Amino acid sequence: MQINDIENIIEYLFSAALKKCENFEDAEDLTSETLLAALNCQTEIKDMKKWLSSVLNHKYYDMLRRKYKLPTVSINLVAEDIPNFPDFREENDGRPSSDKVRREVAYLSGKYREVIVRHYLEGEKVQSIADKLGIPKGTVLSRLSTGREQMKKGFDSMERYEKQSYRPERLDVTCNGCMGLNGEPWSLVDGDMLKQNILITAYQKPVTCIEIALALGIPTAYIEGAVNALVSAELMKRKGSKVFTDFMIITPEQTLQNLDVQINFAHKHYDTIWGFFSEFLKEIKKHTADLDLTESEQRKLEYYFVLHLFSNGLYQTLQKIVPSKEEYPLRPDGGKWIAFGNQYPLDFDFEKYPAAKYCYGGERRSYEKNFFNSRSVDLHIYDAQPDLNKYQHGEKTLDDEILMKMLYVIYKGIPFNYTGIDPWYLNNIPLLVECRILRMENGKPKLDIPVITKQKYDEIEKLRIERIYKFVDICEPLIKEIMPKIKIDVPKHLSTRISEIRKYQSFAIPVATIKEAVKKGDFYSTNCTPPMVMVIEE
Repeated sequence: MQINDIENIIEYLFSAALKKCENFEDAEDLTSETLLAALNCQTEIKDMKKWLSSVLNHKYYDMLRRKYKLPTVSINLVAEDIPNFPDFREENDGRPSSDKVRREVAYLSGKYREVIVRHYLEGEKVQSIADKLGIPKGTVLSRLSTGREQMKKGFDSMERYEKQSYRPERLDVTCNGCMGLNGEPWSLVDGDMLKQNILITAYQKPVTCIEIALALGIPTAYIEGAVNALVSAELMKRKGSKVFTDFMIITPEQTLQNLDVQINFAHKHYDTIWGFFSEFLKEIKKHTADLDLTESEQRKLEYYFVLHLFSNGLYQTLQKIVPSKEEYPLRPDGGKWIAFGNQYPLDFDFEKYPAAKYCYGGERRSYEKNFFNSRSVDLHIYDAQPDLNKYQHGEKTLDDEILMKMLYVIYKGIPFNYTGIDPWYLNNIPLLVECRILRMENGKPKLDIPVITKQKYDEIEKLRIERIYKFVDICEPLIKEIMPKIKIDVPKHLSTRISEIRKYQSFAIPVATIKEAVKKGDFYSTNCTPPMVMVIEE
């Protein structure tokens, strides 16, 4: 008899035993007793399969007599033609319950889970499974055996769920660079708790889909699909059978570690830094003296360029101290971005979070060429305190492109029904007024942000770029003093994948400096947010 024939007989016996016994341990014992009887048989057996089936039945009834009145557990894992048998569903004898068996099947990886379900749940024969999957029969038998062993180990192990299984967290994903066509990478996980917690689980070290499933308490089948999507979107990478989150994630605790360092930096070096910005603001005023802007619009324009210079200047300073080549790869979604994430508990209280008072969003742009009668329209945005991007979250979420088109149409007085823009967005006008992007005049919305020509914008932008070099020269020796204190640790496997410059947190320095200027009366905060500029080229 060939080895494959023996394997087939063993698998056949075990399958038959499992249908009768309804739990793995008894099925294995019954199979072993039946094979032992075959080895001890001295007579010639013509039909081995039929004879073994008969022996297995006898051994099964012997087992019933021995176990009469003892609790038995149904695993509910086999086809509906199982012989009727008492199902007490008790666990006093230490056997795994139905729920536990189903759970262990759910946590098997795809290749083992599929053959286990096909063979034991759906009653499909081994050869049929092999034919349908396009693999050798021996491979199916091997996977059935390995799958059973993995399930047994699962029964014996302690609870393996991690915190995310009972207390999921939120992951806000944003990026540097140019977002994708549909707001990627933010839109890839927005509102998707499963994907967010997969990314959190796979951040500290590469893990398998099974390990993620066990950590989250969610069947592997669901994990595999979400992981495949995240890998395709380039938020995760594969490393053999494992995957890992391919961007930096920061927790509130890490952010708070160096917040005081940044605030103290702004206080200590205020005179030096704000002296530079005072001169910059005077130059902006000269370049905008001929513009017909309200006081509110002028302040927003100045705030925008202050943040623009400060943010870019800090980056250039860090880049000079820690030279880091950073490329923005072209993504499948059409964007060119580098993702990063902030991890928070679901019940996180931002109102009491000290770092929230110093947050601001990096510059975003929404650009449209040949829009209505204009050669180009360009909306520049920095989200700043106190509302950050509150204006985006009205009755219908406003992305930058729709916001830019809405503001242009309102500015030009074009009737909405001629624009192709969904009239539903008009419901967001009260929120835009509340956020000081619009104001109402005689019952009609008007823009409350500066609108300037492309020529004027380029003029001020040239001034800003020229001043960056001086800012870097001022900041470099000052920032060097605090560099060791503002560095964030990243997992070892990501140390070369994350640009060195991204490991240093300086996000709070600009707002901390501006807060100091407001406190001293050197700058204003009323009616100067959000710092937006619309640039129109006629």
